[in-house]
Amino acid sequence: MNAGKNRKTLLVFVLACGVFAFTGVNARADLSQNQARKALTHIPGFELKSGAVRVKSVSAGSTSMAQVSAEVRTVFKFETDKQGRWRVAEIRSGQDRWEDVDLIALALNIQVSKADCNAPEPTVRGQLTVDPSVKRARCLLGSLLGVDIPSDAVRIQEVDPMPIPFASQPSATVVAWVRVEARLLSDKSGWRVTELRTGTRDWVTLEPLAAAVNHEKQKRARSELELFAKALEKFRRDRGFYIVSDKHGVAIDYLSPRYLTRVIRLDPWHQPYKYQGERDHFTLRSTGPDGKPDTPDDIEVASPSK
Repeated sequence: MNAGKNRKTLLVFVLACGVFAFTGVNARADLSQNQARKALTHIPGFELKSGAVRVKSVSAGSTSMAQVSAEVRTVFKFETDKQGRWRVAEIRSGQDRWEDVDLIALALNIQVSKADCNAPEPTVRGQLTVDPSVKRARCLLGSLLGVDIPSDAVRIQEVDPMPIPFASQPSATVVAWVRVEARLLSDKSGWRVTELRTGTRDWVTLEPLAAAVNHEKQKRARSELELFAKALEKFRRDRGFYIVSDKHGVAIDYLSPRYLTRVIRLDPWHQPYKYQGERDHFTLRSTGPDGKPDTPDDIEVASPSK
C-alpha cells in the first residue's frame, strides 16, 4: 500500500471516529443545511455541539442521496517522542474521551506519515515562541490528514500547551477546523454518511473502518488484562493468595508499583476494567464494545484455578 493511500485511509478513520459515524436522523430527500448540521452533531458515542459544524453547501444527487461540504472543529492531542519531536497522538471523541491515532493506524495496518515539521522554531525578542507553534501544528495535521499546507482546509483555532507534572514528555491540545466533504444516503434509518473525502483525495467508503478498529481494541484489551493477570500471579507467589476485592482500583493499589509498573484503569472503549477476586481465584473483565456487562462481546481473563 503506497504512502498516499495510507494517509487517505488513516484520514478517513480519524474523521469517521471523531465526526461521521452516525445514524437515526429523520430522512428527507431535500436535505437542508440545518438538517445536515443536525445530522453531523447528533453522533452516537460522540459529543459535538452545533457550533462545531459549519455546513458550507448541500447538493442533492437524487431523492435519497446528498453531498455535504462542511468544516468541523476537531480537537487533537499532540505529544513529543523521546527525541523531542512533536506528533499527533490522539483525537477527542467526547468529553474526556480520546482515540489513539497509533491504534487506528495499527488497526488498518498502516504507518502514520512522518512529516518534516519539527525544524527549530525561531525566537521572538530572545524568547522561544509557543511550542508547538501554529505553523508546526498545521504542518503536522496537514500531513496526518493528507492536506497540502498551507491550505484553508486545515485552520488552527488554538494551541494550548499542557504542562503535566511528572509527565514523561511535553504535550498540547490543538483545536482545528478541518474541511471535509461527505456523501449522505437516506434509508429507513434516516440520513447517514456513506463516503468521505478531503482535498483532492478519492472518495472512501466508511463501513469497514469501525469494525477494524474495534477488533484492534479487543486485542489491546486482552493484552492489558493479561498483563494485569501476570501481576496478580506475582503477588500470589509472594503473599500466598490473590487480592480479595470486587474493585479494580483496590487491586491496583495493592499491585502498583511493585508488581504493576503501568497503571491500567480504563479499557480501549473508555470503560473501567472489572476485577473480582477471592483468595484462590480472580476474574478480570472488559465490557467490550457495547459497554454492557455479561454480554457476548465481553473480554475475560481468569486465574488458572477459576
